[in-house]
Amino acid sequence: MAERHCLNCGMSANAPRFELDQAPPLLRCAKCDQNLFLQHDGSCLTDDIAHHHETLPLALKKLDRLLLEGWRGYYRTLRVIIGGGLIREQTLGQLHYYQRQGLIRAYHQDSPNRGAVMVVLRD
Repeated sequence: MAERHCLNCGMSANAPRFELDQAPPLLRCAKCDQNLFLQHDGSCLTDDIAHHHETLPLALKKLDRLLLEGWRGYYRTLRVIIGGGLIREQTLGQLHYYQRQGLIRAYHQDSPNRGAVMVVLRD
């Protein structure tokens, strides 16, 4: 178990680990009743998954690692550099699936850069 701190009151709680096959668990702060996995500090995590000779399977693994890092941290958004080819198309499809599963809130092109996408984890 990892520890998660409430950004509202500072209380700590043991947080269960989760993987991308499930939405982040509901974890309430014992002191102020805030959902600890929905709290964020407003920051954005950025990574390039397409420009270091990645294969398609490797790029999708990097996307999953980035999403988990974002959820396990306190990031509000992710900026994923996806390029303009096959990795871009498959990544957009995977993000659409994750949005339908409730794992991400939204995603959109990082205008005007067609080769990057912004992913909203938490409101």
